[in-house]
Amino acid sequence: MNSIWPAKQCALSTIEIDKLHQHLIHPFERRLQELRIDNSLLPYLKSFYIPFAAWINEQRSHSPQTLVVGINGAQGSGKSTLSQLVTDILEQGFGLTTAILSIDDIYKTRLQRQQMSAELHPLFETRGVPGTHDTSLGMELIKQTIALKKGEQLLYPVFDKGNDEPSPKSNWKTYTGPIDILIFEGWCVGAQAQTESALIQDVNSLEQEEDSQGIWRHIVNEHLKTDYRALFDSLDCIIFLQTPHFDCVLKWRGLQERKLANKQQHEKHLMTAEKTLKRFIAHYERLTRFQLEDLPTRADITIKLGEDHQMKQVLIRRP
Repeated sequence: MNSIWPAKQCALSTIEIDKLHQHLIHPFERRLQELRIDNSLLPYLKSFYIPFAAWINEQRSHSPQTLVVGINGAQGSGKSTLSQLVTDILEQGFGLTTAILSIDDIYKTRLQRQQMSAELHPLFETRGVPGTHDTSLGMELIKQTIALKKGEQLLYPVFDKGNDEPSPKSNWKTYTGPIDILIFEGWCVGAQAQTESALIQDVNSLEQEEDSQGIWRHIVNEHLKTDYRALFDSLDCIIFLQTPHFDCVLKWRGLQERKLANKQQHEKHLMTAEKTLKRFIAHYERLTRFQLEDLPTRADITIKLGEDHQMKQVLIRRP
């Protein structure tokens, strides 16, 4: 496979890439097996993942503190997989201590969302859109991560999607400082607010039937202008996984739900039914469509995906 990483913007020589490839290929393959991903991704270790990790390492070398890397992509686009694989390479190939924080893990509790639903708008009962995350917790976690000294430990929350509730602290992830790289990944990480005029037109039947006055979408947009903007100001760079079009989201998220169902002992709240999944994705549609237009103009790196879910092209705005 030819490299999909732009050759002129690769921080490593061919010899350095080959050496790292030889060192990383077996642990990379084991990680794919652990993630239940077939070996079709193996060629991407050399053609994408090693140069990508080298790019992050280069950005880190210019940062006086923990480098905060935002990874954005629609549901099912592969954010979590990308985050885990590049973390492995940064640690095993470049000796950098890396932490991963998912925006999904700072969701508000079901009770908090039910209160928002009663007080603001019924659609806030469904997790996902801006307003349903604990942004204060997110900002505090990033601040504490940056401040971690050698040997100090920090717990990262974990959200249990099967129960639709935060997991107990006994299941939280522990990171030991200092942290060189923090990857902050999520479907709306780095998103900007829309213009007021863009909020007028409904984008789907959910908005037409359940938000006909535009109250919900305006509150979501206000969150993007305020607390989410403050949260995303912590990012040093943004990586965007660009899906070919919105229709891929339903298909890819369906695959993600089935994989999640196989891991869970309880499936009460998992959205395996197509009708339920379609309604859930409809909550995300407005902002997802906007990001497909907006983020390629702002992201430091845009990774263009094909309908087969594979990476096709990498566009770099920051060398």
